[in-house]
Parts: sequence; C-alpha cells; structure tokens
Amino acid sequence: MIPKSGGVTVAVRNRQRRLKINTRLLAEIARQALELAGSTRAQLGIVLVSDVTIARLNAQYHATPGPTDILSFDYGDGEGELIISVGHAVAQARRFRTTVAREIVLYVVHGILHLNGYNDLRQRDKRRMRAAERRLIGRLSRIHKFGNMLFPQTT
Repeated sequence: MIPKSGGVTVAVRNRQRRLKINTRLLAEIARQALELAGSTRAQLGIVLVSDVTIARLNAQYHATPGPTDILSFDYGDGEGELIISVGHAVAQARRFRTTVAREIVLYVVHGILHLNGYNDLRQRDKRRMRAAERRLIGRLSRIHKFGNMLFPQTT
C-alpha cells in the first residue's frame, strides 16, 4: 500500500507472470491519477492478472465470455478495485503501436474515471471519457516515465 497525503491509498498486486511490473511506481501513478481526478479520500486496489483470470471474472461478474482489458468495481465510500489484464495490454499495445506501460496506465486511468462517475455506454459519454483520459494521461506523462514501470521477466 502507498498511503499519501489527502487520504488516498493505493495497493497493487501482480498476480500474472507474463511481465514483471514495478508495482510501487504503478501505485504512485494511480494515486496521482486519483488526486488529479478529484479524489481527496480513496482506497484503491489494483490487481494485475492474466487473460485467463480476467475472462473468468468477466464471465462471473458481467456474464460476458472472454477476456477484457479492465474490470472496475466500486465498493462505495471511496473504495474501489481495478482488475487489469496484462496480456490484453500487451496485445493492444502491439495493435495501437504504443507501449505496454502506457496501455496499463490507460487502463488505470479508465478505471479511475469509471469509479468517479464517468460512463462510456453512450457515444457522447464515451467522447467525454476519452477526452478526460487524454487529459489525465498527458498530465501523468509529464510527471512519470511510464517505461520505468516494466521489467523483463526473469524465470
């Protein structure tokens, strides 16, 4: 857990083996994203998982078969959890010609926006959410080097 000023706490758990992640840096990025999104009191858990795990959770909680990028859970009173598929981030980074680290940061920001009331079901809401994602990621990228978040897997 990374408790910081303003009562914002972030805990990151890496439950996948595809990539080694700098969980302390990811927690700090998430904490700052929460604060930039206006959260003054929050507890956020982030769990990094495989496509197999997220597909099981997606079926269990959303009755949707197959993997997805991120699942967001709002437990109320400023508490939430983000489940992120690292495998999906790797595939999407290749597809969109970006880095895996930037893709993971996008998922964190996307999930935080969901926890802060953003919705992407209607086209108008989706545009609003994408604009907020770009703003937050832009601000975060001026503070952090996202590439420092990933390490080669050593097994």
